[in-house]
Amino acid sequence: MKPVRAIILGYGIRGRAYAAYAKTHPDEFEIAGLADPVAEFPADATYPTWKSWEAALDAGVEADAVVISLPDRLHHKSCLKALEKGYHVLLEKPIGCTWQECVDIAEAQKRTKRLVLTGYVLRYAPFYKKLREVIASGAIGELTSVHHLAAISYGKAAHAYCRGNWSVEEKGTGMLVNKCTHDFDLIEWWTKGKRCKKITSFGSLMHWRPENKPAGATDRCKDCPESVREKCPFDAYKIYYDRTDLRYHFADESDEAILNMIEKSPYGRCVYACGNDSVDHQTVLMEYDGGLTIILEMESYSQQRTRITHFYGTRGEIIADEHKIEILPFLGDSTTIIPQQHGHHGGGDREIMTEFVKLVRTASPERYSAVLDAALESHRIAFLAEESSSISWMNHKECGRKGKKTMEAYAVLETGGKQVLVKVGDKIEIEKLSVEAGQDAELTTVLAVSDGTTLKVGKPYVEGAKVVLSVAGVVKDDKVYNFKAKRRKGSRRLVGHRQQLTVATVKAIA
Repeated sequence: MKPVRAIILGYGIRGRAYAAYAKTHPDEFEIAGLADPVAEFPADATYPTWKSWEAALDAGVEADAVVISLPDRLHHKSCLKALEKGYHVLLEKPIGCTWQECVDIAEAQKRTKRLVLTGYVLRYAPFYKKLREVIASGAIGELTSVHHLAAISYGKAAHAYCRGNWSVEEKGTGMLVNKCTHDFDLIEWWTKGKRCKKITSFGSLMHWRPENKPAGATDRCKDCPESVREKCPFDAYKIYYDRTDLRYHFADESDEAILNMIEKSPYGRCVYACGNDSVDHQTVLMEYDGGLTIILEMESYSQQRTRITHFYGTRGEIIADEHKIEILPFLGDSTTIIPQQHGHHGGGDREIMTEFVKLVRTASPERYSAVLDAALESHRIAFLAEESSSISWMNHKECGRKGKKTMEAYAVLETGGKQVLVKVGDKIEIEKLSVEAGQDAELTTVLAVSDGTTLKVGKPYVEGAKVVLSVAGVVKDDKVYNFKAKRRKGSRRLVGHRQQLTVATVKAIA
């Protein structure tokens, strides 16, 4: 059987990982071309290369598939074009940067009847295959709760989500969609058949902010005083030069190249001066059918890069840490399983390529749709987690917004001796103002104001802040009764009062 021929779009760390399969399994996978705007292509390449992914797809190269490992913001456009050209697609996560982009790709997949396999390498890793097998066996009965920690490690987090390509959410997606779709995919895999009913999440960028920059620190590590650098665990020289575990992110891992990178590239910037806005920690709470509850924690400030999962069941517990699986039944002896692992992502990179080749050769449109639908479910949960404050029921239509939730602007206004929280567009009734119907009223007694991201609190009022009201008219409030009685004098008096109220719409908050 002929090998599957594929064009690889993007020759960074993920593109190189997929391309390596062609060398180890030449009878299964063959590179038909490479496209990347900046990468150095292999000197021994016998296939065409391009500087843009558009040129690669327009070249008319004979191929079965396209591997897309481009920046996140290009996944949607490149995948749609590859499908329309008739190619099968191995698409790095995320599928799209918004839920609508994911829907567009799903519709194109069904229309073209081609495969779109998402790069969820962990579900193909031997460790996680064995873990799922243990859970499905019923060794600990029915799952009641799962506590899952995705520990990125301070070095990896500083590299990717502070200095690197995923540091600014507007350039791609939020942390949960970009990084933790792996974890949501595993959760969906473990809970197969159950549906998430409720979800809420909390997180923020807590530490890598300009106001936390140490005294005397500069914007680049090479210019930072030694006295400051030696106390900084995030110093680029410590992370990239003294240590070697993150060098695989770069095509040239030599000492000379690393030093040059620190001095000249974005990876040599101070972590407190990168203009980043990706969260550095986030917690997601989920409730599934039947009462199963799951906690997912994403943490940047960990020593090790790992995933640790604690499963609680009606007949025991399972603790898994990417190296060993401990089964702790309530009856009988405990068992420890240590699955064999080798290669990046515990062998997942290799195994997903094996699965991709098999699926392309299968030529089953029904199977192709099911594969993408499974990946979409984890994206759906991730987007909702990004958006959520408290969502009690979810469907696809709720996912129309961008992953990151932004609060609306609001103000806390003092008027008539009362405090009123208002947002633009709100229709309010407040004690009567000396303003005629049809006119605007500007109130400056603003106790607090927020633009959706930053809150200002006054002492007592916020200087320069105002709320503009469009006055519609005056109405009377419900009658309030005051009953007075004088003892022994037989005096009884009932007095009614209807307060006049101004009806207005909040026109602006400034």
